[in-house]
Amino acid sequence: MKIHRIIPEEPKFQHAYPTIRLPFQEVQRVEFGHNKEFLAANEKDPKLRELFPTGANRLFFGDNLHIMRQLPSNSIDLFYIDPPFFSGRNYNVIFGDKNEMRSFSDIWEGGMPGYLIWLNARLYEMKRLLKPTGSIFVHLDWHAAHYVKVEMDKIFGYDRFLSEIVWHKNSGSIGKTSFSKRHDVILQYAKGENYYYDGKAVGDLREQEKGTFGGYFGVDEDGREYREVRKAGKVYKYYMDEPRNPEDVWEVAQIPERDKVERIGYPTQKPIELLQRIIDSSCPPGGVVADFFMGGGTTCFVASGARIERETVRKQKRDGTTEEHVKRVLKFNAPARRWIACDQSRIAVAITADRVARFVEEGTGRLFPVPDFTVEHWGIYEAPKLEKFKPAEFREFVVKAFGGRPESVSPAIHGVRYGVPLFVGEPQRTSRVGKDDVAKFAKAVYEERRANHGVMLAWNFGPEARKAAEILAARENKRIDFVRLNLVRLESDEFREHVVSKHKDYGPLLSFIQPPEVRVTVRRVGRLKYQFDVSESVSLNKDGVIANVQWDFNHGHGRFTSTQGYAFRRDKDKRPELVVEYEFPNGGNITIACSVQDDQGGERTVVQTVEVN
Repeated sequence: MKIHRIIPEEPKFQHAYPTIRLPFQEVQRVEFGHNKEFLAANEKDPKLRELFPTGANRLFFGDNLHIMRQLPSNSIDLFYIDPPFFSGRNYNVIFGDKNEMRSFSDIWEGGMPGYLIWLNARLYEMKRLLKPTGSIFVHLDWHAAHYVKVEMDKIFGYDRFLSEIVWHKNSGSIGKTSFSKRHDVILQYAKGENYYYDGKAVGDLREQEKGTFGGYFGVDEDGREYREVRKAGKVYKYYMDEPRNPEDVWEVAQIPERDKVERIGYPTQKPIELLQRIIDSSCPPGGVVADFFMGGGTTCFVASGARIERETVRKQKRDGTTEEHVKRVLKFNAPARRWIACDQSRIAVAITADRVARFVEEGTGRLFPVPDFTVEHWGIYEAPKLEKFKPAEFREFVVKAFGGRPESVSPAIHGVRYGVPLFVGEPQRTSRVGKDDVAKFAKAVYEERRANHGVMLAWNFGPEARKAAEILAARENKRIDFVRLNLVRLESDEFREHVVSKHKDYGPLLSFIQPPEVRVTVRRVGRLKYQFDVSESVSLNKDGVIANVQWDFNHGHGRFTSTQGYAFRRDKDKRPELVVEYEFPNGGNITIACSVQDDQGGERTVVQTVEVN
């Protein structure tokens, strides 16, 4: 009998983007009190359990390609992505993070062919992650939509193309020598034949005016209005009061500049109404929605249940007449989906976490159970949180970050990489590896592994440790039991060498960062009105600067949720506002919180009490 060995398929695009695997660091968990129910649901679905191991939705900070490569195949129902448009660097750099700017520099390096390779590598992983019944929506503009469609025909198959949705908005470039450009394009593809689609969940989006349609209009004997169309000698009758499958031209207005319902403050924010059509039509209730170019988190927001409704408001005038206008209202009126999202900007992650937490607190969470969500870092790790790990947990994390395989067979050997034994120091940054640690590890390397090479990983090494390692190395060719030890600091270039060796531009993907030092100055400027100043705050990371400030002026509930309009504030030069004013509705001792992010990925939240009078 012939035995066939099954070899796992190697990820594509290895020539351009070699695979690297690094651990995820959970830096925050936002809890809503219902996690047991979602853990129980995981037990019924292995894919769900693998995708959401703790039961919580997941919000990632890091490179989306490498994060996707570590997620399970056939696990996601719907992808919506709004990738950088091929329209210029300045348009796409929104938040100003170093990681964001670095990534966009890579995109433009090779012109349109380079852009397509960059995007194709990610589209390929999205196809792998989609369930057989899943579909993907890719949001583009005129610069590259036609190029990307050709590539998606290759990746997903020409026969899996479903729609080219035209989003007609009320803004865009005003043409002087050509027609004004007032629309974006959203390409929709399915992974397989039996994809999920429910047009009725969106409703009938057609315009009711007769001028919108061609054909003859009439009224039957029951008073029902219809449209009659002749095609190839046949007569077709369409009743105007019957629901119809939504059309592929969507009239959804951009978010107005002065909007107080959903605007966060950055220029490319997508309307809630746009995402609710996509999610309602193409993801089953309880299904999984993914967005790996997350921005301000509208996809997560809508997947959590947020919907925009239009209500007619009537106002009585003094002369007795009634005036009507339409009011947009943010509500929860749809079943929530599970979600998983990612962005290379730490500011985008902070804004999304804040936005979802506030919405769940104010609306969704009071209606029915909502899963917790975690904020997880891939590659850019918060050092102070690593210090709080238990020793065994810390050692496992460091060995994985170094590209090794954790082992706990020996007290002195914590892992192996390429057959070389590894040792990891203590979690605390104040700790140092000493000469006794060097001696114990060298003995274990030789006696337990019969090896003559080992690597020690730690925050710091004492001078006596380095001297002991030098003495061991000097025994080479003189004694049979010599052991050569490399002492590698976690924050050194040598620690990330295994990443850089795969790609010269991969160095920034692995680093350890510090939260900024935050100093808040408070000054009363009027009745119940105060000025808050964080201009003396500083980044503790190399070349870092403060990149964003969020304010929560009602922090009494103990969880940070920014006050409306205070999540992403910019001055006229598009720099973060470090001095803001706020008028409190009431006086008294009020707890406020300030969350500050730097452009290297560091974040810190400080809480204090203000006596408002």
